[in-house]
Amino acid sequence: MRRATVMLVLVGAVALPAPAFAHGGPTVPVATSFAARITAVPGGLHAAVVDGDQQLWLQAPPQATVIVLGLAGEPFLRFTPRGVDLNERSPTAYLNRPQPEQPPPSAGALRAPLWRQVSAGHSYRWHEDRLHALAATVRSDRGGYVGPWTIALKIDGRAATIRGGLWSVPPPSLLWFWPLGVALLCAVVLLRARRPALDAGMTTALTILGLATIVAAHAERDLHGRPGLAAGQLAWLIVACAFAVAGAVLVRRPRWRALVALATTAYALDTGLTSLDVLRKGHVLGALPPAFERVTATGALTAGLGGLLVLLLADRSTSRPRLFDRPETTL
Repeated sequence: MRRATVMLVLVGAVALPAPAFAHGGPTVPVATSFAARITAVPGGLHAAVVDGDQQLWLQAPPQATVIVLGLAGEPFLRFTPRGVDLNERSPTAYLNRPQPEQPPPSAGALRAPLWRQVSAGHSYRWHEDRLHALAATVRSDRGGYVGPWTIALKIDGRAATIRGGLWSVPPPSLLWFWPLGVALLCAVVLLRARRPALDAGMTTALTILGLATIVAAHAERDLHGRPGLAAGQLAWLIVACAFAVAGAVLVRRPRWRALVALATTAYALDTGLTSLDVLRKGHVLGALPPAFERVTATGALTAGLGGLLVLLLADRSTSRPRLFDRPETTL
């Protein structure tokens, strides 16, 4: 019964995305195989690539009128002193989405624009297929320059262009998975020793590791600008730090150890699975160095999977005392 409860809690936790990564939506990538870079921006504009090769962010001067042209040269986005507008009759508005949609009959490159305001500010970020259109022509495991890309504009009626290139980034070494395998093998060996004190020590150690990697993963994601930082990102980092501090204090108390271990295992396992692309793809998207982020991902998977092994097996490694049993009291 206890093992069934553990499995239900863990499955439920992993089925939902960790709150720290939900501020940008469930599809926010942590790593990509390609990196788009900007090489030229017209004077007065500021542009940045977001999420490796997925989105483009553009900021225009408040007094200027800047029109971003679509795939067929039609008006797609418009930056004006009043804000940013999207042309709902632009085929690009539908084809250029993360999940492309068939443009409705009312849309067409030659139709008069129908503008809808999407921002009251002077900057906007959107999914841009032109950044990674060439990715389908090469193998992602071969690093190097793939080719150029351009985004056509009109600035106060004058033609202009944002230019850049796409680079392929080879995947990291499989050696990053070795510490995970070694740690899990050691956990299995130690569990076979059938010593409750050793099981409790492993539980505490894996919980501390999990708490540390949870905070590190939040720092990597929540301090990563897209292109700037949102207040919600810092709030989730504070919540993660508070969770880690509370967990580190309570895990040392026998009556709280199992509950804290269960919560940390679920959180660390979700964090590790969410960060799995960091170990599979070459271009890491985060605020800290790629090597540190890969160490964090490996540590989170170790804490999550190792904690799962201990929680499921430690309470049957010996007859008594058991990890999930409350201490007996005598009158």
